Amino acid sequence: MIIVGAGIVGASFAYHAHQKGVNQITVLSSDLPGDKNQATTNTWGWVNGYAINDKSYASFRQANLNYWPKLINEISNLEYSSKGAFIWDLDEIELHQTIKQHQSWGQSVKISTKSELQEHLPNLINSPTFAGFGIDDLAIEGVRATQELFKASESKIIKANVKELLCENNMVTGVRTDDEVIYDNEVVITAGLGTPDLLSTIDIHFEMRSSLGLLAYTNPLPSLLNHPITSFDFHARQDDKGRLIIGGKFDDDASNEQNLKETAEKLVQDMANRLNYNGKMVLDYFTIGSRPLPIDGRPKIGRLVSLKGQKIYGIYLAVMHSGITNAPLAGKLGIDEVITGKRNNLIQDFFPQTFYKSENFQDV
Repeated sequence: MIIVGAGIVGASFAYHAHQKGVNQITVLSSDLPGDKNQATTNTWGWVNGYAINDKSYASFRQANLNYWPKLINEISNLEYSSKGAFIWDLDEIELHQTIKQHQSWGQSVKISTKSELQEHLPNLINSPTFAGFGIDDLAIEGVRATQELFKASESKIIKANVKELLCENNMVTGVRTDDEVIYDNEVVITAGLGTPDLLSTIDIHFEMRSSLGLLAYTNPLPSLLNHPITSFDFHARQDDKGRLIIGGKFDDDASNEQNLKETAEKLVQDMANRLNYNGKMVLDYFTIGSRPLPIDGRPKIGRLVSLKGQKIYGIYLAVMHSGITNAPLAGKLGIDEVITGKRNNLIQDFFPQTFYKSENFQDV
């Protein structure tokens, strides 16, 4: 099996392929785990089940949230940094409606009062009156998780730019890199924003969009935030090294920022003013990442078909945001489908192409 892309989604596919007995896994990527251009490197690291007004996607996210602890238990050097997360980036009516909606879908979320917030976030100076609380939400360090999953997969990772998919008679037979041709009877695409260009080499139009996410990292600090928090104009959590990871409005686009360093420094200064801490809090570094966003915001997982409605064999696609939430089951259920041909109901709504109808397949 060839996996194109070495982020957390590719790592999950590699790990679960190995668990299913695939003993020769080659991972090809121009950006390796931890490289600054990789989306996983620039993720905030919040695993949650929220998908407002989209029950099937919320169910998938919740299933991933439930699966993450099992995956962590299987990997000896993997752990989560914190459990439980607070949100108050909606007005009071919307917040209560969102929590009620997700409760009705069976998720472990609730409304927390100001006094509860003060108990759980004692260093936060101004607590809101109400906040949503995801009881089982997790904070995961994306680079570490990716590296450990790849290590456990025993896959071979090659730094290479894949520029073309090789396809004959609706069968993908391998890939062409800048340096060589590599043949294989199964190619899994987990290439994020590189997906459209790759698929265009086999005459498939796949549209994506992107936005820039800015995150500011402080110097290592004492424990100040026990849980990730998301407010109207900022979000923050503390990582496993004690650094606060701070962003602006959640999922905001930093494309129009004129001076990213100044913006990052302001994020840190504003956060210092929100916390009861008398020590030195400064910007250590910042990251800027391009989010791989499918057009409708939902994951795209599955087999592909040509414009004539014919199944293209030997290729499987998985592209999504947020990878940190969705990667575990995208990889597990994706590999199950690759091996058995059977599609799990949890990913039934996430076919890569809108015109994909299984009953209309014309196998060749």
